[in-house]
Amino acid sequence: MPRWNNSPKDNCIDIMDNVIKNLEPNLRELILKEVISSQVLKNKKDIEEYIRSRLGLFSKNARHTRKYWILRGWSSEESYIKSKENKQKNCKSVYSRNFWLEKVNPATNTYYTIEEADYERNSRRPIRKEYWLKKGYSKKESIKLAEETKNSNNKKGAKNNLKSNVRRITSKRCSEYYTARGYSEEEAKELVSKEQKHFSKKICIEKYGHEKGLKIWQDRQNKWQNTLNSKSSEEIARINKLKLFKGGSVSRGELQLYEQLQEEKIPCKKQYAIKKDDTNYYVYDIVLGNKIIEYNGDFWHASPKQYKPDDVVKLPNNTTTAKEIWKKDQQKIEFAKHKGYEVLVVWESDFKDNKEEVLTKCIQFLTK
Repeated sequence: MPRWNNSPKDNCIDIMDNVIKNLEPNLRELILKEVISSQVLKNKKDIEEYIRSRLGLFSKNARHTRKYWILRGWSSEESYIKSKENKQKNCKSVYSRNFWLEKVNPATNTYYTIEEADYERNSRRPIRKEYWLKKGYSKKESIKLAEETKNSNNKKGAKNNLKSNVRRITSKRCSEYYTARGYSEEEAKELVSKEQKHFSKKICIEKYGHEKGLKIWQDRQNKWQNTLNSKSSEEIARINKLKLFKGGSVSRGELQLYEQLQEEKIPCKKQYAIKKDDTNYYVYDIVLGNKIIEYNGDFWHASPKQYKPDDVVKLPNNTTTAKEIWKKDQQKIEFAKHKGYEVLVVWESDFKDNKEEVLTKCIQFLTK
């Protein structure tokens, strides 16, 4: 059948699938219904004009832009993902090594070497010393300026991360990247774990030898720690909670206690980080001023009501004894006291058995 004799439905489908493309499925179905029910929209030209007007497609937007996807009905986060994927798929970035390795260096009239390629891509990023060296600064000045820029960016990023989850869904080292693409929580955790295994002490030693491998690994650890220290206390708390508890989950009882304190107009904070040393933080459950409440789960902290000192506790990532758990908990409490804090320990079973009594005790402790 000649295309000009197609039905409005067929014409609409053809336009949406082969001309405008990539419409969000629900929006696509809605537009199709509108065209079918119309008594005016029949030929392809009219249908295309209607759809473009309906979506506001008055100018061309490339697939690697968020606007392209937003105009086609996708959410802000979905648009962010799709624009990133299309940019990575279709564009070669000047920030990638391969971009330069495929080009001829005008200074040598030969293809860029790996060292030359790395210099070129890094010289376009203010967080790298090469950027400032190219502007005429000394090596010492360049290192300082690059570090200052990096710290400034990290602080801005940490602040933005508290308001938006968008950046986490674009990093392969975050579970949100995979769940946003249809994977289950368990599958996402497995993929994150696999992604993180590309760099480890063992891999460095195997690749570079024992002495050089250890140095490369330690330099990376120091760099990561400097980045962490530049973040806000709230972001540090979140990161350390993820490290300590493999997912950053807060027990239902602890959350319930915190929410009840909020209902009583107690302006306390949760998951508060206090710096222990150059590379570690203690994360405390509930804090107000110089008062700390530690909510101890009976299993995770080996409640003395249920465990004897030498009882073995099989935690998900560690097998230890009750007295070892108590020792670590006491060190954490003593550290807080040394810093000038008062500490109240609330046990899970006590809170479950008598919520009102424990809540009253916590309020009195925090407000006295």
